[in-house]
Amino acid sequence: MTGTTKWLFLPAAMAAAQPAALVEAAPSLDPAVSADGRLLAFTSKRDGGGWWSLWIRPLAGGEARRLTDPSHDVRDPAFSPDGRLVAFRSERGRGGIYLVPSEGGKARLFAPGGHRPRFSPDGRQIAYAVVTGARAALFLRDVAGGRAQAVHREFYSAQDPVWSADGRHWLFRGCRDGSGQHCDWWVSPPGEGEPAATGAAAAFRAARLEDLPGPGLWLEQDRVVFPATAGGNTRLWWIPLKSRSWRVEGAPRRLTRGEADERMPALAPGGKIVFAGRTTNIDIWGIPLDANAAKPGGGLARLAGDASVDQRPSLSRDGRRMAWETTRGGNFEVWVKDFVTGAERAVTNGPLREHMPALAPDGTRLTYDAHDGEKVTIFESAFDGGPPAAIREENVGQGSFQWTEKSGVLYFHRAPPGTVGLLNLATGNRRVLLRHRSFNLSLADARLAPSGDRIVFPVPVAPHQSRLAIADVSGAPIEDEKNWTYLTPAGESSAQPEWSPDGEWVYFLSDRGGRPAVWAVRTGRGTRPQGPPRRILDFPESGPSIAEMRPRDIGLAVARDKLALAAAETSGALWSVPAP
Repeated sequence: MTGTTKWLFLPAAMAAAQPAALVEAAPSLDPAVSADGRLLAFTSKRDGGGWWSLWIRPLAGGEARRLTDPSHDVRDPAFSPDGRLVAFRSERGRGGIYLVPSEGGKARLFAPGGHRPRFSPDGRQIAYAVVTGARAALFLRDVAGGRAQAVHREFYSAQDPVWSADGRHWLFRGCRDGSGQHCDWWVSPPGEGEPAATGAAAAFRAARLEDLPGPGLWLEQDRVVFPATAGGNTRLWWIPLKSRSWRVEGAPRRLTRGEADERMPALAPGGKIVFAGRTTNIDIWGIPLDANAAKPGGGLARLAGDASVDQRPSLSRDGRRMAWETTRGGNFEVWVKDFVTGAERAVTNGPLREHMPALAPDGTRLTYDAHDGEKVTIFESAFDGGPPAAIREENVGQGSFQWTEKSGVLYFHRAPPGTVGLLNLATGNRRVLLRHRSFNLSLADARLAPSGDRIVFPVPVAPHQSRLAIADVSGAPIEDEKNWTYLTPAGESSAQPEWSPDGEWVYFLSDRGGRPAVWAVRTGRGTRPQGPPRRILDFPESGPSIAEMRPRDIGLAVARDKLALAAAETSGALWSVPAP
């Protein structure tokens, strides 16, 4: 699929009716404007090479020059105040922050592992974050060199620093601990002093913004511009931040009214905000795989997709058939594909969201659900056609399905929060499978081994961070850590486990190594890892990515001869709007 650019419309109260496109002819993201307003830096694939390279051109228009080699993706450029240097994040090697002259020249590594560089207003220092799993640490380093200074070490996670216009303070997103209950925007003198909580997190929750967004721009008028997600859509917002109290004031407000995903705001002359209007397209991708030996057999290829969202695949055991959910037709529906004939067809076409399809191991039948906001209706359908049959109604909330050889189709559900229940749809028998007083165990990600004697599941140990655990299944609920074994270490996040057909390998998503990839660990017939995890699929820097997707939407699926999952391709253009 390819992305399309859409015009964005502004509220009537703002000065312009619609933003003016700055770069539209080629995929372009990550704008940065020099302090004197002469230069625009951005990332682009305009040369057709497939990599997000760093480009620069006069802001007023003119020929663009490439500043980085098209061999690795780059992002997050930032100009030095005098416009002579551009700092940026590169995925070269293990990734880090590089500096390159704006006139061109060789880029040099400045901060290994660093993300989102921001020059101080006097140009002497760069603030940045180093991200490890769900945690992040803030650093300051002199541009001239010297050792990086770790700051605010008392925070469990701190990132996304932005400077005040006078350079005397900075604003960052941080969490005091791993509970997720003490997260906010914080203000402090750079690298010193006790940070003051701004109250932004409470204001964002009241406005129903998802998660805690990071600040994007801190304007002189005590206003902060930031990208935030509401209702699944990411847009630019702003909120006042009073310099005397360091507290936000009032509710966050939309800066634009548009249809594209809006991110990466940058300040431009004349009271303008330049930003990236991004489009993301999600397809089903796969690789050839000897799943019972954890041996990949080829490169990543698209298995299904068009100009819609295609996600959460399910495969038959032999890999010849697939079901998935898609927005073809406007609403989420269930489709199936026969890889032998290449034929695709819609299984559903109704007003409700019909999703979470699960294929039987032999590929002849599939199960899915439809949610009307009050209850879940579970359907079963033949792969080859015919009307689906409603087999059960549930009011326990959304769950997930798994077919097993012995028990047929099973339904994982939450009953109550923190507990994973298991319902046998054939017999109606229901039992508690997992339960823990502290961990909010995930019903949608637990997976029984094909033999039914073991279960693998993610344990949420911190916000946006989980470890995979494995346990024997008996008649009693699994409710204590001593009853399970962790398959993945602390400090990295792992999710979406899936078994090999023979039940001896567990495949999963993990940020081990610094970016999301597919890994596998061998357990044999037991509950302990037999050797280190093996990397199965590392996404090419120039292709689709799972970095910004929810693991549940990725929907890792494993068959005897292939692995399938959803991944996103990104495109975009640059726009400008009046500052608030």
